[in-house]
Amino acid sequence: MQPSTAASVAGLSTTDWVLIGTSLLLAIIALIVPYLSELLKRRMFAPKLVIHFEEEPPGCHKTSIRGPGIDEPVFYFRFLVSNEGKSLAKNCEAVVENVLEADAAGNFSAYPRYTPINLGWGSGYDEFVNINPGRRFFCDLIFVPSAAFQSSNMAAYVNPSGCAAFPLGAILAVRKAFYSAPNRFPQGKYRIDVAVYSENSKETRRRFVLSWSGAWRASEEEMFKQLVIE
Repeated sequence: MQPSTAASVAGLSTTDWVLIGTSLLLAIIALIVPYLSELLKRRMFAPKLVIHFEEEPPGCHKTSIRGPGIDEPVFYFRFLVSNEGKSLAKNCEAVVENVLEADAAGNFSAYPRYTPINLGWGSGYDEFVNINPGRRFFCDLIFVPSAAFQSSNMAAYVNPSGCAAFPLGAILAVRKAFYSAPNRFPQGKYRIDVAVYSENSKETRRRFVLSWSGAWRASEEEMFKQLVIE
């Protein structure tokens, strides 16, 4: 006798197979839907970090270094990081990934064995910050204290290897100093590669070209002609 359509296949009826297939489909949907939802959320509502720079106040300005027995002028050069997305950018960090020096022909060469180092967020924020949508944070890039202040703080600086002594340097505002990574530069032309990373957004990058005469001027207007950042 031939089996009927309701007969079992490998011990299971057609109805059983339909139930199994339906259960598997529902299980797959239950696994995929949260993933697709999160993917859609990330694409439509993700944070978006953007780096801005203008060589003028408030990003770049003259101020003072003050402490016990200290009151010295200093120029700060900062860039701005904004969140132009639709959700919080978490644990943002700004990193100098490379520093290059130009030769007489204008060709840039990287410092050998340069170690990526975090920059400091302006106004004393921690190494990592959360940036709300529409919020902006300044990040210190370069600062130039007076020659008097620099001469009394040489232990905090690392000059490029082999260069002659110089009284006034442009100082990279990194949070740590390593002998393999100079942070105080004499007159010259340099390229600073910066990236800003976040836990939940794509990193953003910017190259800053620094032209530095090595000369001090008292006013912002004149000092910004001696140290030009593009």
